[in-house]
Amino acid sequence: MITLDDCYSMSDAPDDDVGVVASHEGLSLIMAMGKINAFLAQPWGGPAIRQMILDEYARADGQGNHARAYILAIQYREARARYPHGRDRRRRTR
Repeated sequence: MITLDDCYSMSDAPDDDVGVVASHEGLSLIMAMGKINAFLAQPWGGPAIRQMILDEYARADGQGNHARAYILAIQYREARARYPHGRDRRRRTR
């Protein structure tokens, strides 16, 4: 039987990013891990993960959960370094 720890060890994404995808998409951690690995196989995958982190940050901040928002802000900054390519598709260009 495969465990959650086995899945984490096979993933290219950090545990925190998997947790954000799970929360954002309403998935279990194992399902989110599969989704994040599929995303990272696409050129738009990194920006999609960054956008999910940003969405979760906005939700936490809007709910007044400033401690969670702070953690997600740090996670977003780390994700920008981890997934440097691509462009967040919902960000407006001027």
